[in-house]
Amino acid sequence: MPEISILLCAYNAEAYIAKAVESTLRQTFRDFELIIIDDGSTDGTLDIIKSYQDTRITVVEDHHDYIHSLNRGLRICRGRYIARMDADDIMEPTRLETQVALMDAHPEIAVCTSWAMAFDGAEGVVGNRVHGMLDNVNVLFLIGNFLIHPTSMIRRRFITLHHLHYREGYAYAEDFKLWTDIARKYGRFYVIPQPLLRYRITPTQVTHAHRQEQEETRLMIQQEIIEYLLQTSRPEFRKKAVKLYRQLLLAYDEGLLPADMVVATMFHVFRNMKSVQP
Repeated sequence: MPEISILLCAYNAEAYIAKAVESTLRQTFRDFELIIIDDGSTDGTLDIIKSYQDTRITVVEDHHDYIHSLNRGLRICRGRYIARMDADDIMEPTRLETQVALMDAHPEIAVCTSWAMAFDGAEGVVGNRVHGMLDNVNVLFLIGNFLIHPTSMIRRRFITLHHLHYREGYAYAEDFKLWTDIARKYGRFYVIPQPLLRYRITPTQVTHAHRQEQEETRLMIQQEIIEYLLQTSRPEFRKKAVKLYRQLLLAYDEGLLPADMVVATMFHVFRNMKSVQP
């Protein structure tokens, strides 16, 4: 049984997939399996994937449905840890070694991510808004999705125990929804303050091409977070917070406040009151 399952979902990635795969095969930590789900590619991606003869690689062909492909991959993974990877990114050689060491030393951690080094369309460290063990993460997620999905390593037992998976209906923010689901089950998050991945940023990637849909989904998830925090807060705090939230929503409905301002205000309320469950 491998220690790590690397889950890589690829769609029409013939320009980048070879470098992504080779960066996993060059890892200093060797006890892993690489699960590659071809998400219905129509270019040469599948041929490139199949050209690798490494016995640690498993190739699965699926129809074009990204969430379905990700969840199919989750079900196939056998390792204690699941390391996510995107088809256009490049792992630093010590990525797996660094994350495994941390998660072995801290069994309370459900998800470990890291910073990343942007390249191609931008340069510099990204994901460095937070680091270390995250406290009160439900409130922090009102800032936004600050975790870089392809740097994540997830404790498989945690998501299996709680029957967690990527959710349909959360277009282009399925990772953010998974993080909030894990947080509601009291999973701990840790961000390593070190770039363990080279993160490709181009105008054609999903994050840019579907920015508007992603923003709408983010706001929907953050509204769910606010409602959850209100439900789980202390009764003496909840009444005041609910009243304020209703006033903010009314102002939003009347065009007096943008949605982000509603979320930002509630973030400051919850952070300052410190009256919610972790």
